[in-house]
Parts: sequence; structure tokens; C-alpha cells
Amino acid sequence: MQIKTTLLKLVTLIIDGFTLLFAFMLMMGLINSFQTHSLFKLQIMTSVFLYIACLIILFISHYLYRIFHLIDIHDFFSPKALRFVKNVRYLFTLLFLAIMGIMPFVYHSADLGDAPGLIVITLAIAFIPLAIAAFISAMEKILINSSKFKQENELTI
Repeated sequence: MQIKTTLLKLVTLIIDGFTLLFAFMLMMGLINSFQTHSLFKLQIMTSVFLYIACLIILFISHYLYRIFHLIDIHDFFSPKALRFVKNVRYLFTLLFLAIMGIMPFVYHSADLGDAPGLIVITLAIAFIPLAIAAFISAMEKILINSSKFKQENELTI
């Protein structure tokens, strides 16, 4: 079991690295736009929502590490794990809302570039965290049933 969670932790760490790299590149782009005086309000609003999304991704990773730790110590079917799974589900829903916050900028860019497909692509990407939250909700129901079964099993032995 330790090998599987180590791989999951490594993948989560790589995703965190890309998230931090994205935040750094976004900061460099903002600094460049500020220096060339080409910064506008919609760009600032989009950057704020993207930073919020990066922060949410880092919080999701934190809770995933805690869940992986519970798996390592064979304590996954517990109320603590259920609380962590609920937090991850809420964070994915917040991530959906944060990504939806960039839609005004996408609409503006699509209008300027005469590319209406950009809006559809962004909406498809924005709904990915919502689909993950729905999947986590289903897994949460399974975790609740499994933990109830485990408690009943412990009482009968």
C-alpha cells in the first residue's frame, strides 16, 4: 500500500509544481503588462481569479496528502477521512467557481479575436472540476457506507 500512495503523492507534488510555475509565470506576465502600461481591469480580475484557483489547487493537494497519510496508516474508513473528502469536494466546487470567474476575459478575447469556440473550450475546461466534485460526492457516499459497515463489523467481533 505504501508504494501506491507514494506514487500518488509524487503525482500530487508534480501537479503542485506546475501550479506554482503557472502562478510564477502569471506574475511575470502581470509585471510585464504593468511595465508596458498595457494592464487593464479585466486582466487584473482574471489574474485574481487565476491566483485563487492556484491557491485552491494547493489546498486540495494538502487535503489529498492528509488522505494519503490516512491510507498509509490504515485509517481511511474514519470520520476524519470523511471530513477530508468533504473538504476536497467543496474545494473542487470552489475551483469551478474560480475558473468561471475568468469567463468575462475569455468572452472579451473571443470577441476581439472572432473565435467563439474559445468560450466553449473554456466552459468545457471549467466544468471538469465540477465533474470531479460529483465523482467525489459518489465516492463520499461509498465511504459513508463502508465506515458504517466497518463499525458494525467491529461491534460484532
